[in-house]
Amino acid sequence: MSTSGLTPSDRMSGSASIVTAVARAGGQKQTTSTIATIPAPTRTGASYAAGTIGPCRATITHLHSVAMEVIVAELALRGGQPVRTIPFPDSIVHDEREEEQVLEVVRSGNWGGGIGAKKNAALAELFARQQDAAYCIPVSSGTAALEVALEALGVGPGDEVIVPAYTWIATPLSALSIGALAVFADVDRATFNIDPADIERKITPRTRAIVPVHWGGRPCDLDAIIEIGTRHGIPILEDAAQAHGAKWRGRGVGAIGAAGTFSFQQSKTITAGEGGAITTNDAAIAERAASIANCGRIRPEDTHLTENPLGHNYRLNELSAALLLAQLSRLDELADRRDANARVLDTELGSIAGLRTRPRDERIDRSAQYLYLFRYDPTGFGGLSRDEFARAMQAEGIPCFAGAGSLVYRSPLLNATPRNTAALLLSDRPIDYRQTRCPEAERLAAEALYVPHRVLMGTSLDVADVIAAARKVQAHASELVPATVR
Repeated sequence: MSTSGLTPSDRMSGSASIVTAVARAGGQKQTTSTIATIPAPTRTGASYAAGTIGPCRATITHLHSVAMEVIVAELALRGGQPVRTIPFPDSIVHDEREEEQVLEVVRSGNWGGGIGAKKNAALAELFARQQDAAYCIPVSSGTAALEVALEALGVGPGDEVIVPAYTWIATPLSALSIGALAVFADVDRATFNIDPADIERKITPRTRAIVPVHWGGRPCDLDAIIEIGTRHGIPILEDAAQAHGAKWRGRGVGAIGAAGTFSFQQSKTITAGEGGAITTNDAAIAERAASIANCGRIRPEDTHLTENPLGHNYRLNELSAALLLAQLSRLDELADRRDANARVLDTELGSIAGLRTRPRDERIDRSAQYLYLFRYDPTGFGGLSRDEFARAMQAEGIPCFAGAGSLVYRSPLLNATPRNTAALLLSDRPIDYRQTRCPEAERLAAEALYVPHRVLMGTSLDVADVIAAARKVQAHASELVPATVR
């Protein structure tokens, strides 16, 4: 197999020089696919060169298969051959570990959650350890986790909770569902995360919690946010629904603020179909959360609770806990793989005019990469719209989507009005979330693109297809731009 498409420096840097290699590969073609035989990538170029990945020449097999087509082949939207015709890896990884865990629960006859549930207890211990927390309380969903955690922090009717404008609806709805008001803070477009400076601007005497969201699995600026919370005496609740395994300054997210919450819903990188968890290092918060999630019951080992709180049934069943024990056995392996592949995309997509990847932050040891997020500037593609770029990428076999739906106060699912939401009805001032304005979040909604985490679950060859497709669309963008725009 020839490596003539690469310079020595290309060979040493592995797939980090993949676009250069494509451009140099000439007209040679190789139809044999080696995707199924290449192991997952590691972090360093040295390991590529040393053969850890099969080595670089394994990638060349694929590069030769798309060489020149990236530059001159017809777009798939116009009848040409797509860059990719095989599916990306499944988002859910499972094997006999899940089967054995679930079968054990089925045979036990003890399927419910709550006090004495063995799989729940094992899950709590394991996940707390993995996220560097002292305590973990499994619950029925990520939304339930947010509700329970806010209540455990003392948030109640009439209080204000600061949340990002760019997030999923569960973040503001969890506050509204317990009678509190969601107050939207703007975001930093470069990171997609909440802007600490706007948090500061949105604090009032009624603010009782700040809920930064580690959007797409990338940790927020926790240094700045924790400092703000400490200075104002306001607890920080980390919404880490998408950030399993993410680490900030060597510590797991969800264990840095007063508490953290996670989701195990179907699309997440660790999943039981549904489920959630609360993490904390505060024993009193842990006891309140465990009690609230279990109908207000007090456990024999609790020492801080003196009376039963008003609770809910947000218990996680034992079958789901069993699935999660198996899922978590591969958390680090999969998180490292996604983050390594994302680093390649950061380098290569970031070198394409019109695509802006999220900047690296040395304080982030690992991003969970639930979503690979980047921004789009049509001027780099001759005026081609963001949505048309996404459509062209999809036609090339790359699941690439516009991210406007995450501007949460514009979501039709946030249909909160005084008629259906007690917090708005009882407020001493009229609140209409449809009138909310967060300029940076609105700009981001018009720029944002993402690919799901399953694209990062494979090998360097899978990542190469994303890069090749983006280059191909850019090379032919003028064919998709209406004459009136050009």
